[in-house]
Amino acid sequence: MIHGNRRFGVYEVASVGELVENFTQHTWTLCTAFSLENLLFLNDSFSEDSAQEYAVVRDGRQIESLTVSWMSRAEAHNTIDAVLHGSEVDYGPVSPTLEDADDHTCPLCA
Repeated sequence: MIHGNRRFGVYEVASVGELVENFTQHTWTLCTAFSLENLLFLNDSFSEDSAQEYAVVRDGRQIESLTVSWMSRAEAHNTIDAVLHGSEVDYGPVSPTLEDADDHTCPLCA
């Protein structure tokens, strides 16, 4: 995770399909994160206009880094499915600051 000092507003998503829709059809502020099952997808991009990159975190450890800007919907869906079912790397411990999206404000989204 490149941007460990960010505070993230976390949106819960109900399915891989909903997450893929969010990744492929929208641009997000740099402080946006998504929660799906036991995974967090933390926006690790450098700017809203650059590639959308997400650090994937499970149990306080970064297990993947996804650049979703280059993925089709099918590729994003397959990649997220693989991570949900155990395909992962261990990049080490992370300690992100997380807030409910409805309560979150910071300089990146103000």
